[in-house]
Amino acid sequence: MNYKISELAKLAGISTRTLRHYDDIGLLVPIRIKDSNYRIYDETSVNQLQHILILKEMGFELEHIKKMIKNIDSTKRMHMLEDHLSSLETKKKQIDALIHNVSTTMKEMKGEIKMKNQDKFEGLKNKMVSDNDALYKDEVIERWGKDAYESSRKAFKNFTKEQFDYLNQLASDLIKTLIQVKKDPKNQTLKNEVFNLHQTWLTMSWGGTYNKEAHYNLVDMYVSDERFKKYYDQHEDGLAELLKNIVQEHLINDI
Repeated sequence: MNYKISELAKLAGISTRTLRHYDDIGLLVPIRIKDSNYRIYDETSVNQLQHILILKEMGFELEHIKKMIKNIDSTKRMHMLEDHLSSLETKKKQIDALIHNVSTTMKEMKGEIKMKNQDKFEGLKNKMVSDNDALYKDEVIERWGKDAYESSRKAFKNFTKEQFDYLNQLASDLIKTLIQVKKDPKNQTLKNEVFNLHQTWLTMSWGGTYNKEAHYNLVDMYVSDERFKKYYDQHEDGLAELLKNIVQEHLINDI
């Protein structure tokens, strides 16, 4: 079966402008009727477009997708789809938990039930744990072992509301103090405060344990890994590098 550009756009839930752009960059080239020069797409085009949209939803840039489509075989595509399905199932659990949390909160507001304070944050905590798993689980296990990963995960899920609030406050204070150090780079008192805030935050995140060498190595990732770097530098450029330098200068003689 063949499709006109408007028909394929409607089928895929995207705009004809998007399809024209994909054609212009050589990502999805249609069949063209010589006489009219209309864009026509066949079943192969439909399958390729589905693959493009899945990869795009997974976060890949169009130029990267273009290269991947040329080199990927059916086995690799199946593995990618399996990974994507697993990711979607995780997201579904997160959404289900949040829906339950919101629904329960509404019932409490109507006076139908009484929520425990712990329950009010359960859905949010579970989402944050799942987000961290998706981003960092494999790397954490590879660098520091499964026991360290499980300890941190368990600690976070068992946080009370007060602990959860305190952890967030530590993170906020750390950013504010880093910005102060950037403005006053010779202020050793502020640098010590940065180290202490980050050390306390890590100790809580690691389930009450602390390791100087792990701390020293972790902050290397704050610069080399774009996910960490983006988190700090979104507040002000250079904060990730600054945090790394402060922590490593503090620990250099202790490990």
